[in-house]
Amino acid sequence: MAFGISQLENRLWEFKAGLVETAQTVTPAADSGSGSAITAGRTSITVAAVTNDANDWIILPSLADVPNGHKITILCDAGTNFELRTPATSAEEINSEDCDGTKEYLMTDTEVVTVIKVNDTIGWMAYAHSQIGAAVAAVVPD
Repeated sequence: MAFGISQLENRLWEFKAGLVETAQTVTPAADSGSGSAITAGRTSITVAAVTNDANDWIILPSLADVPNGHKITILCDAGTNFELRTPATSAEEINSEDCDGTKEYLMTDTEVVTVIKVNDTIGWMAYAHSQIGAAVAAVVPD
């Protein structure tokens, strides 16, 4: 597998951060407890059953804690839809919308969602694929 310089730098940063390639499991909940937070440096996330309902959420790491270009793959298998947020009061964005509590990115059960940190100003770009690999229409957090 060939890597460009920025990809090698990203992998080196992840290695130095103690990246463990085993998927982290998070549990959507209606609070911002540690069980719903994605740990900085993780690249693969599985999602346990939601705690309450489709209004439960999981939380991305702070932009300051990951390098530009950091990619996270989220396997949505919670038994129902849930939401994705940025850390509370962070003013960090997903797809050009502040998602620290007033807006969230809809996570549709059975889809695979990829989020990539663009930079500290733009925030995260997110896109999804269905369980058969079809690209899903862009989601604007609401």
